[in-house]
Amino acid sequence: MVTFRGHETARIDDKGRLKIPAKFKRALDSANLKTLFATAVTNDSLSLYPLPVWESIEAKVLELGRLHPKRRAFDKRVHYFGSEVEMDAQGRIPLKPIQRDLMNHPDEVVLLGCMDHLDVYPAAELTDDMRPEELTELELEEVGI
Repeated sequence: MVTFRGHETARIDDKGRLKIPAKFKRALDSANLKTLFATAVTNDSLSLYPLPVWESIEAKVLELGRLHPKRRAFDKRVHYFGSEVEMDAQGRIPLKPIQRDLMNHPDEVVLLGCMDHLDVYPAAELTDDMRPEELTELELEEVGI
């Protein structure tokens, strides 16, 4: 299992390829993971899941049954924005136009390590004024800290 921690900046080139930062590429390489599922679970970022992690999420969603309203909403959202992507030898992954549209076509992005996946935000949206909020004691307690 691969674990992503911290954050790194990266660029999206003219061909729409995101260059995975060396720190995160090393983590993927050490786990022999080249295939990711890229999707937008929310409107403010893309999420990059190593395929085995995504497959475990799919297994949980499958338990809901094909006609369950929450499953249908989940499927519609993640597959509309989603694509299975292969990381090339240089650590680049192709992003679909709709994925770049969601982020307003940034050149520079910030990848946040979220333990089992990476979240990708336009760098301009994570300025000093928009840094993540401090967690309350209750919120820290709820996650076991």
